[in-house]
Amino acid sequence: MSHYSILIFFGLFAIISSIIYAVCPRKQRYIALLVLSIVFYGYFCGTAIIYLITTIVSSYFATVIMDKIPLKYDTSGLEKAERKKLKAKIKAKKRRVLIIYAIINIGILLVLKYFNFFAAAGTGLIGKLGKDIATPVIKIVLPLGISYYTLQALSYVIDVCRGKYPAEKNILKIALFISFFTQLHEGPFGRYDKLMPAMSSGEQITSKNLYNGIARLMWGFFKIFMVANRAAIISDAVFKDYKSHSGFTVIIATLAFTVQLYAEFSGYIDMASGIAKIFGIEFAKNFDMPFIAQNVAEFWRRWHISLGAWFRDYVFYPISTSKTMFKLNKKMKPVYADFIIITVALFVVWFLTGLWHGASFKYIAYGLYYFVLMVIYNILSPLALKVLEKYKIDSKNKVLTVLKILKTLIFVGIGMLMFRAENLSVFKEMLYSVFDTSKASMKFLIAIDTKDLILLLVSFLIMIMGAVLKMKNIDVNKRYNELSSLKKYWICFAVFCIIIVFGAYGLGYLPPDPIYGGF
Repeated sequence: MSHYSILIFFGLFAIISSIIYAVCPRKQRYIALLVLSIVFYGYFCGTAIIYLITTIVSSYFATVIMDKIPLKYDTSGLEKAERKKLKAKIKAKKRRVLIIYAIINIGILLVLKYFNFFAAAGTGLIGKLGKDIATPVIKIVLPLGISYYTLQALSYVIDVCRGKYPAEKNILKIALFISFFTQLHEGPFGRYDKLMPAMSSGEQITSKNLYNGIARLMWGFFKIFMVANRAAIISDAVFKDYKSHSGFTVIIATLAFTVQLYAEFSGYIDMASGIAKIFGIEFAKNFDMPFIAQNVAEFWRRWHISLGAWFRDYVFYPISTSKTMFKLNKKMKPVYADFIIITVALFVVWFLTGLWHGASFKYIAYGLYYFVLMVIYNILSPLALKVLEKYKIDSKNKVLTVLKILKTLIFVGIGMLMFRAENLSVFKEMLYSVFDTSKASMKFLIAIDTKDLILLLVSFLIMIMGAVLKMKNIDVNKRYNELSSLKKYWICFAVFCIIIVFGAYGLGYLPPDPIYGGF
């Protein structure tokens, strides 16, 4: 789905949905949001909506069945040991329902998104063993947002299985949680207990929410059309002709891609959050100034926060607290057991994180790259602290902090290069070419018009200014809210006009497909 389609949607569809929501009776507003979400998904995906409906229906029945399981057993009058045994039996039955549910929904995701990748890998392996067979291929267009809504639905079912909250008996509310249209494209991931109260309350659209939502929406537009689309011109010029470039040219292209990815992804999140805000729905923060992180672990706590939180709560914690790990902890010294437990859990998390980003060995390597960095950090961090203590160096020293940030940016830059390169072979060539200055030049700037370059730099500085104000604890949102409605209107209108006049879209521009929208 191109940027132009997104522009049409977030412009016209957001206006139409707001009007429909406002005129609906309060108790039916969540139904209006659901209908709008289904219409939106059906428009972009057609018959592929069947996969979304399958996830919705299976989520409903799986959780309702889980809630009914304890009702079949009476624990009154039983001894403590018997009650404990019965509770374990109930828990096991719930888990069986969860496993069946996961097989259905993760199975759909695996077939649609990963079948061709695993089939090609399998036939390639068989070929190396001396037997050539044809690679089976499934030709299916990947449904919009399947990686997002599958994990979001899974979080709801797991939470009910754990007893965090009871199953929702209204299937329409479950459907809205899984299919809410502003989240479907690029997230962020939400939790049922956090989102549903606001989704189903049917609160009236207030002036504050309206102007805050529009401002966030305009800020997202600004990031994409003023920054991301222009940065893409520079990065594409190098990455699509990488053999002609080397040295600092590759570094600049990697920086341009990093700016493009951040501006685009955070821009889409801003737009999704802005529209949700109009309806009084607050999404969790998905970015928190990731480029001031002092290590890669901190970077990922600040980048795509909702995805990291999902893997932490539903993969890392279950593995690290499992019975197998508990037994390991009993057999070994705590320091060694803790290291092994954390390392195993991190490996699974980062392997799955890489695979979630795409069906390619490149993405798996991308995930494992961060796994290796984090393991090395866990090993060296205690040693580094001892060195600092020995030489009485303050760990919060400004010079040391800057060096840590620069070190992290280098590691992240290598990751971005891997992420953008066509495959691992290209990544290897481009990484080596950084140290070769023979083909380094600024000729790639021919691809971008001087006016576009100036607009990119100015827009990027404006985007950076927002982060600087935040670091100085200047609350821009608070000051914006203190303005009169008329002033808010003119600010939003001015930003809209700037984007329309100076945005990178239309004739002369070939916008890239949304990067994270493909996941």
